Amino acid sequence: MSSDTISVMRHNNSCGKTLLDNWVEERQCEQFDKSGEINVSELHKQGHKGILTTDFDAKPEGLSTVRDSYRKPQTLGVRQVGLRQQLLQEELIRQVSAEVDQEFNPPPPTIEYLSTTKKDFSKEFTPIVKAPTREHDVKTEQPATFWLERAEEVHGVSQVRTKDTPFRKNAAFSTPIDEYKDAPKPGEQWKF
Repeated sequence: MSSDTISVMRHNNSCGKTLLDNWVEERQCEQFDKSGEINVSELHKQGHKGILTTDFDAKPEGLSTVRDSYRKPQTLGVRQVGLRQQLLQEELIRQVSAEVDQEFNPPPPTIEYLSTTKKDFSKEFTPIVKAPTREHDVKTEQPATFWLERAEEVHGVSQVRTKDTPFRKNAAFSTPIDEYKDAPKPGEQWKF
């Protein structure tokens, strides 16, 4: 056997009965180990119980060596700043805090409880009534609108039959030719 195979081989060295591995530690800890209950692999993983402390319910201390060595310097019980300077600093901080609070949180504007009619229309309004230039019938006449005046300029409007109703549906383009009868074909000029 070579030295490589000896280091690779593992023996069950429970409670230090043989002189392999760390037998000094194992013999010293034999009294704390329960020989029948624990496996050597578990022992190496978990460690020996009862060496550092026998109080198993104790919680670890929150103070480490670094925290204990490097603490903040303790302030002396003597005043570092004079009373007048301290009061001036506190007053200055209070004033600046109030200004910043006023700047970032302005007071809400006063609410005017006015309806839309009261706000937009005043009593001084007098409508201008123009005399009609010709007779109008509200029920049958087409109203004068922005799009009605520019019906020839609008893109995508179907063929217009009458000038007063340019936006009515014109199905001449999609009607089958058999159903046309005497109607003008699509693209032909209509005569009125």
